[in-house]
Amino acid sequence: MPPKKKAAKAPKPVAKSFEDASEELDEITKVLEKGGLPLEELVSNFERGQELMLYCLRTLNSARKRLDLLEANLHAESAEEPDDPEELIPGLDDDPDDDVRLF
Repeated sequence: MPPKKKAAKAPKPVAKSFEDASEELDEITKVLEKGGLPLEELVSNFERGQELMLYCLRTLNSARKRLDLLEANLHAESAEEPDDPEELIPGLDDDPDDDVRLF
């Protein structure tokens, strides 16, 4: 009998939110720009910055796709709606001799 495979753990999220990732990335950028750190720490910060940047880019791309989909749905719905108000409100023009008086 072959050994059982362990269930793969879900990867730990890079950040809790886009805002958290962006804030941490900003802090790392300031540290790297300041300099004066040992090489290993610089490389580690750079790698973390790359992870955060990729996370932010993926999050922004996902949001853009969602917005594009919403926009496409809106255009599809508006294309299906008639331009004539009589078609929007059934019975609007049932009696052409019916006058509407405001006063």
